[in-house]
Amino acid sequence: MTDPVSHGRLVAWRWLPLAALAGAAFSYGLHHVLPLDAHSLVIALVVVAGAAALAVAVGAATRPAERELPIVVTVRPSTPEITALTRGDLGFCAALHNATLDHGFFASLGHGFLRAYYATFVASPHAVALLAASGGAPVGLVVGAVDSRKHARWVLRHRGIRLAIRGCAMLTLHPRAAWRFARTRVARYRAAWRRNRDTSSPPAPGAPVSVLTHVAVVPGAHGAGIGRALVERFTDEVRERGADRVALVTHSGDAGAEPFYERLGWTRNGTAPTADGATMTSFRLDLAG
Repeated sequence: MTDPVSHGRLVAWRWLPLAALAGAAFSYGLHHVLPLDAHSLVIALVVVAGAAALAVAVGAATRPAERELPIVVTVRPSTPEITALTRGDLGFCAALHNATLDHGFFASLGHGFLRAYYATFVASPHAVALLAASGGAPVGLVVGAVDSRKHARWVLRHRGIRLAIRGCAMLTLHPRAAWRFARTRVARYRAAWRRNRDTSSPPAPGAPVSVLTHVAVVPGAHGAGIGRALVERFTDEVRERGADRVALVTHSGDAGAEPFYERLGWTRNGTAPTADGATMTSFRLDLAG
């Protein structure tokens, strides 16, 4: 059994045509706008500097290097280092989600939306967000809520508008995803928004129910114990913060991770269909005692 160590690779060349086109269009436009149509040295330098700055801005905005996962090589097994996720890890989180959790709807909303989505777990006082690293390189993540209702309310109040703007912008560019959203999620999200905006209702009695939302490991790193270490660290953290039960859902059958959670001692709660026609299996883990 092997433990992966990652070495980054840059893929900026894929975005160079876009940056070059933006810079060329900028310089061409300035050249034909009075009074910049002269061929003086100063004007030429201004145009070239502006085109270069725009090209750099386009490259920075697209974040090309963080959109692809690192190359994975294998070394001697070791215990992964698990630390709190930070804003600097958001690009890795988005890339890993796209690579391993692409069956979900959020993946269709693009890299920028996923960065903003994972940022909610980093910032929320009601969430846990952890990163696994091996050899100094990130190889996995786990995120979830200590109290799912409080976390949902926090996200709605503090990040709801930001997520909505990013999501709507992507949906306007992808009609198929927009139709999928309208058909399967509008009513459900509207109901959730009405439910979570009401902060006057008293909290449910007893300890909060924690929800493990996502766990993912870099492809090629499975079998090294990284997923187990992440899940066990997550359950330890939510137990320390007052939860006595953790819940999660995973795809049923080969598309999901049912055997993995059974090996970790989780209990099945049954199955249910999703709005997209998939079948999900729910699990729970009792933390009391």
